[in-house]
Amino acid sequence: MRTLNSNKSKQLAYLLRHDRNYDFEIGGWRELTDLCQRYSFTTEDIVDIVSNDSKGRFEFNPDKTKVRALYGHSVKIDLLLRQQEPPLRLYHGTALKYVESIRNNGLISKSRQYVHLTEDKYLAIMTGSRHGQAVLLEINSLAMFNDGYNFYHTNNGTWLTAEVPIQYILF
Repeated sequence: MRTLNSNKSKQLAYLLRHDRNYDFEIGGWRELTDLCQRYSFTTEDIVDIVSNDSKGRFEFNPDKTKVRALYGHSVKIDLLLRQQEPPLRLYHGTALKYVESIRNNGLISKSRQYVHLTEDKYLAIMTGSRHGQAVLLEINSLAMFNDGYNFYHTNNGTWLTAEVPIQYILF
């Protein structure tokens, strides 16, 4: 990705996940015209960012007039995700420095709307390594689901849930 869009990608991620001054449409959609007029994006910038985002964090509506982030929101947004039964195990990558807190409190979303999980061990480790030495946590997700916890699967393969209590984490 070009350097220009590296900074713009971070700005777009912020505007689609954390902008408390924007009234998001149901589904988390934001008009491209708003981003272009208010934040100096071009349509080409946004298409480039969405197309080249290795994490698959963003998507367009069918006519490409709106864009949204698929996960990572700190503002309450109804993404219109359907509850789904997860696989037997999901994974969460974290840094070693957070393991003690997780042992005491489980996985909590903190400032985000959901806890993010994945079926991909490698991806989880890469995510955890962003904040130090990575630790891979295995989650007994099907047991959680069977006990009444909701799971949502995004279009990019990320699984979302409100929390993961300690008893479902296999350290």
